[in-house]
Amino acid sequence: MVHEKNRLAFREGFGSVVRCSCGQYHIHLPGVSIHLNEKGFSHLIQMILEAKENKDLYRFNEAKFEKSHLRIVKN
Repeated sequence: MVHEKNRLAFREGFGSVVRCSCGQYHIHLPGVSIHLNEKGFSHLIQMILEAKENKDLYRFNEAKFEKSHLRIVKN
């Protein structure tokens, strides 16, 4: 049986996300394809958003300690 596929997202040279009529989400990246059910796909999205939020929070905390306006040069 041939399944109908709807492309949900695409980035040239990076990959795509496809929703298949079989109920699976197919994530295609260079060198790897991942097939997830609805629940797994939702968990992946939540995990990626959490990672991005934590990365941004880490960068914000890291920025507090940088003194880019001050540079000490030893002569």
